[in-house]
Amino acid sequence: MLYKYYRNDMSFSLSFSDQISSLSKSCYSHIRELCCIRPYLDSKTASTIATSIVHSILDYCNSLYYKLPKSQINRLQQIQNCLARTVVKAPKSSHITPILRSLHWFKINERIEYKLLSLTYKVLTTSQLDYLHNLSLFSLQVEPAPHLLSP
Repeated sequence: MLYKYYRNDMSFSLSFSDQISSLSKSCYSHIRELCCIRPYLDSKTASTIATSIVHSILDYCNSLYYKLPKSQINRLQQIQNCLARTVVKAPKSSHITPILRSLHWFKINERIEYKLLSLTYKVLTTSQLDYLHNLSLFSLQVEPAPHLLSP
């Protein structure tokens, strides 16, 4: 009964919708400012500003976005697409994949996976994060490893 009460009351507020809305406002504000000064910047400087300001906002705690619904990830991807088009001065109708590739930027879902993989690697190979290392060892022991059958 208590679980049902909390479940109905929270209605799964872990969807991050409000947080992504706030993040979107902030990012689009910075992108508009970049648009204003973009005619005076060379491509490398524009890319550096975009990466240091907007990508840092998108990347902050993005590992929490793992397994979010596709609709929420798409909202974040739209921000990155707008940023990429601003940096290279491309029209809205241009294809985004070649632009991201030319800037050497991962898509949002790839950035999230990369962050999780790099964090996992650091936890397993260094002793800097002992509390996470112990937690990961526990979870590795709980899950049975698959066995390969030899012919």
